[in-house]
Amino acid sequence: MADLRLAALIPAAGFSRRMKAFKPLLKIDGTTIIERAIALFQSVGIHDIVTVVGHRSDELIPVLEKTAAHCVINQRYHDGMFSSIQRGVQELKQHCDAFFLLPVDIPLVHSSTILRLMEAFKSRSSTLICSPHYNNRQGHPPLIDSCLIDEILTYDGQGGLRSLLKKYEDRTYMVAVSDRHVLMDIDTQADLALLRNTAF
Repeated sequence: MADLRLAALIPAAGFSRRMKAFKPLLKIDGTTIIERAIALFQSVGIHDIVTVVGHRSDELIPVLEKTAAHCVINQRYHDGMFSSIQRGVQELKQHCDAFFLLPVDIPLVHSSTILRLMEAFKSRSSTLICSPHYNNRQGHPPLIDSCLIDEILTYDGQGGLRSLLKKYEDRTYMVAVSDRHVLMDIDTQADLALLRNTAF
């Protein structure tokens, strides 16, 4: 377990309809949220990072080319986030033992949270999913065993990934964290303003 190969998957292919601005390229303290998400995983030594793009990919790809993340295009992004998750895990299937899943619009998770999830996963051999909990609410990013990738790829998407993972509640470990950002996504301008005020 000490040599566990961990990866990260960042879906960033959606329309950002409610935000009325393109979320991956919004900035907090001068840095785009897609770059923040990538830097989060790099800061804890995870360098196998897959970003999935779709809507306005021509704008995102030049930004991602400046990072060390691997970028793939989801041609089915109109079908929603689960299609992007399926596209992303195709890239991870052969070369990781477990992967984090962090939607791009949850940009301020603390590195200490990622480390806690990593440690919990490594220490619990029967666990397939480690998920952060803040104030008894489940947040992001879950850390998911790669043995579930084949099932993700064949799942019909009904209810999204959450419904699929619910089948494995008995092998899911909830990790209590003090990081409220695991619950804080960006759907509106008000959400963005709140996040900018809590960035430090």
